[in-house]
Amino acid sequence: MEIVPASMSHLTAFKSYVDECVNDGVSLYEFIFSNYEGYLKKRIAYAQGELLPEGWTPISTYFCIKDGVILGSIRVRQGSNDYIENVIGHIGYETRSSVRGRGVAKFMLAYVQDNLLTGSVIISCDPTNIASRKVIESCGAEFLNEYYYQAEDQQVRRYRLHSAAVKSS
Repeated sequence: MEIVPASMSHLTAFKSYVDECVNDGVSLYEFIFSNYEGYLKKRIAYAQGELLPEGWTPISTYFCIKDGVILGSIRVRQGSNDYIENVIGHIGYETRSSVRGRGVAKFMLAYVQDNLLTGSVIISCDPTNIASRKVIESCGAEFLNEYYYQAEDQQVRRYRLHSAAVKSS
């Protein structure tokens, strides 16, 4: 497995990935409506701070790829605001359902922690998502609290994740 920044060269693999995620109920991709190319271009632009919706910070998207197949996607937000700090966190990820339980999510999060983070960030998950909680905790994240975000009627479990440099000092 390798982690690579999202690029248009991944379009064919991205289509397959998105289709499997949507079939599994991953809401992030439900609105693509077969405009895979447009969505991927937008995600690549977000990393450059371009085309961002109002109030969004730049977001870099990376794919975990093996043998030309996207196994998972992880997004890292730069900067911060109240919504990032209290609800969605700086890092978001998912894996295709056919490879869950094989360490893909932990591989992606550990890669980000070891190679991309320079300090500490917030990462959150649904409190009922035991698999995601285990991934986050296995990377040494500190539990902060559970937070109810009234605007979206959503409960989130918040953690602080340190970069490998911070973690080892």
